[in-house]
Amino acid sequence: MDVTHHLTIALDAAIALANTFGTAHRQGRAPAAVSPMEVDAALRLATRRVPEITAQVLEAYRDGGTRLYLALEHVAAGDEDAAAGHINELFERTHAAPRLVRHDDDPWHLHFAVPGPAALLADMATAAGMLIGSAEAGRLHVCGAERCDNLFLDSTRSRTRRFCSTSCQNRMKVAAFRSRA
Repeated sequence: MDVTHHLTIALDAAIALANTFGTAHRQGRAPAAVSPMEVDAALRLATRRVPEITAQVLEAYRDGGTRLYLALEHVAAGDEDAAAGHINELFERTHAAPRLVRHDDDPWHLHFAVPGPAALLADMATAAGMLIGSAEAGRLHVCGAERCDNLFLDSTRSRTRRFCSTSCQNRMKVAAFRSRA
């Protein structure tokens, strides 16, 4: 059994939720107002049981996503002390406490809060917290493209990925080409 699978999924969801709420620019554009569908898409990376995204739930995830972005941005910059402060704040707000949970026929696994929006945020904060101080922290980057603040986890063997997406990579290549002309 791959014990890190659950944490990897939670970290992917944490990065997606952080990018949904924390960025000033996404892939060259200022982000529009966040829709419940965007939050739903980020949460579906971590669970099949996505809660209904009401205005109250959206606000809880907005606060959590913004805090996750700040923490992960500090990890990407190498400032683990500041990142740990934001993660500890999330732990306090979500009342994170480990508990074994089993859904249907799934095997037992850890969750870090009681069910609800706080549970998913606590799982995401735990995954981000596990990243702090680990050898994999250097794989977290802010996109290298102009006007894009998205975070991404570099999963390449050579650890040389610079952009969050091919869209940003292509934008920068076109800009470089045009500047040479």
